[in-house]
Amino acid sequence: MVDYVILAYTSVTAAGIVLVWYAWNNRRSKRIVFGRKCKLNDFMLKEWVTYCNHGSFGTVPRKVIETQRKFQLERESDPDCWYRYQVEDIYLSAVDKVAQFVGSDKENLVLLDNVTTGVNTVIKSLRWSPGDKILITNHTYEAVKKTVVFVNQMNPEIDVVTMKITFPIESKRQLVNTLKETLDANEGVKLVILDHMTSVSALLMPLEDMIPVCRQKNVMVMVDGAHAPGHVPLEVEKLGADFYTGNLHKWCFAPRGCAFLHINPKYSDIIQPLVTSHGQFEPRLCDRFKSQATRDYTSFCAAISAVEFLEEIGMDAITHYNTNMIEWAADMLSNGWGTPRLAIHPTVRAPFMALIKLPRKDDDKLPAVNYANSEQLISIFYKKYDIVCAFTVVDGEFWVRISAHIYNCKEDYFKLRDAVLALITRLD
Repeated sequence: MVDYVILAYTSVTAAGIVLVWYAWNNRRSKRIVFGRKCKLNDFMLKEWVTYCNHGSFGTVPRKVIETQRKFQLERESDPDCWYRYQVEDIYLSAVDKVAQFVGSDKENLVLLDNVTTGVNTVIKSLRWSPGDKILITNHTYEAVKKTVVFVNQMNPEIDVVTMKITFPIESKRQLVNTLKETLDANEGVKLVILDHMTSVSALLMPLEDMIPVCRQKNVMVMVDGAHAPGHVPLEVEKLGADFYTGNLHKWCFAPRGCAFLHINPKYSDIIQPLVTSHGQFEPRLCDRFKSQATRDYTSFCAAISAVEFLEEIGMDAITHYNTNMIEWAADMLSNGWGTPRLAIHPTVRAPFMALIKLPRKDDDKLPAVNYANSEQLISIFYKKYDIVCAFTVVDGEFWVRISAHIYNCKEDYFKLRDAVLALITRLD
């Protein structure tokens, strides 16, 4: 029996004929209407703002917010009881649920605030020797890159190597070969940091082929999986990375401040929490991380509800809707602006994100192409057009990075198309 079925029908409304999508879970009879109704009914997003940038901060369903609020109220009704007797069991239940969802043994997984914390935890726990090298890419997330630079400054006897990703990307093999060539040219690499999906370019790394290359060189691998949980199926134990850290507050719908770090058990005695606290000298990995002084644990507690929200709808239904929407939107924007999509082979595209080149003329007044001005463009579109989207810089050009999730509809991307054309016309 099929667990999830996508149903669609046409409906005549005042706005014309529209296609309405439903996800139906046969096992739990959970039905949700995708698109605008989903935004209004299942999320707390402002009705008048167009959200095309789920990838940056995500959003939390009403159901999950209610769960977190319930935990907060329970805590405040009896704080001593909560922290002394209740929160540990809830935390461990969340670890168990998240571990099942991402394909990890629960003994090898801990919960923490975000991927940046996970990366810092690993890099600052490892011991570095003269001649050691850390390999990143030119598309490594900025916060991760700065962490590596900081560790390099604290350990000047080590070096940082950058693998250069160039476009067009015509196959998985191109990325695998680039990694192999970079490792061959740089003896002494101790740790490779790979994105599962790059933030700046929405590139899906072929980790199943890249990690074995590192294994052959006896090099440790850490995966920055900020965009992966809830976006692609995960089996982190089978993947074989030494360290894998992923956000649950992006595509997995958990409250912000909720991520996981998976650690290969051969390193479980080495990796220590960033904050030295009550569990510091506990032999069990989870016991060292679960008690980080007095803090708000409710984001972790609500992770169970977030995973259940995804499971009730069904990842097959979500993937079907989001991939169709993002492919349609990217092609529509490319045609509407007369600019290309970033040249990435379909096998290495992030399923729910895409990049389209921002149109510009030789004499237009768009700001100089750099990271700071990409942030300025984000601000302009939010404040002037009530549109949330990401602008990135790749190969010296501005690109619009769009995301698609179940609350998005085609009208969102038509609004984005028209706003960009209006801005370009105004600057002409």
